[in-house]
Amino acid sequence: MPVGGGETQKDPSGWTTDTLHAHMQSQVNDMRVHLQTQLNDMRAMLQERYETQSKAVDAAFVAQQVAMSTALTAAERAVSTAMLAAEKAVDKAEDAATKRFEAVNEFRGQLADQASTFIPRLEAEQRLSQNAEKITVLEGRVATDIAQIQSRLDLSAGGARGIEKAWAFLVAAVVAGGAIVTIALTLTR
Repeated sequence: MPVGGGETQKDPSGWTTDTLHAHMQSQVNDMRVHLQTQLNDMRAMLQERYETQSKAVDAAFVAQQVAMSTALTAAERAVSTAMLAAEKAVDKAEDAATKRFEAVNEFRGQLADQASTFIPRLEAEQRLSQNAEKITVLEGRVATDIAQIQSRLDLSAGGARGIEKAWAFLVAAVVAGGAIVTIALTLTR
């Protein structure tokens, strides 16, 4: 026989549907209180986490804004510095170009001044033509003069040869005369 009581047993256990209902209701209420406490603790913990994370996000956002502001300020300074340097470089390049153009214009002026002293092409060609005609005339004169000088030289050379031959004849005549006188003296003695 089974030990215990109840409605199925001969010994009543003391549980009735009312007591069981009250007991179960008490258990459910205890469970409800326990779950509500856990839920409230969980809500408090989540609220605390949310607030902590919100503060962290807010701090990160503020830090990011500060960093962005600092970066933008630095970028503005860098751009300003670069623009100033570029402006100085452009000014220097413009000054250098101006000086170059001044030098080029001065050189052009010198060339223009020099070109104004040059003889015009037509006049130069006319003078060259006149000089060519004069050269042709002078060439003719020089050729004539050379022919005359050649003729004179030929005459002088002929005269000199004639004198040389005359001296040779004179010397030969003196020698022959001396030989004849010597022979005649030798024969007369």
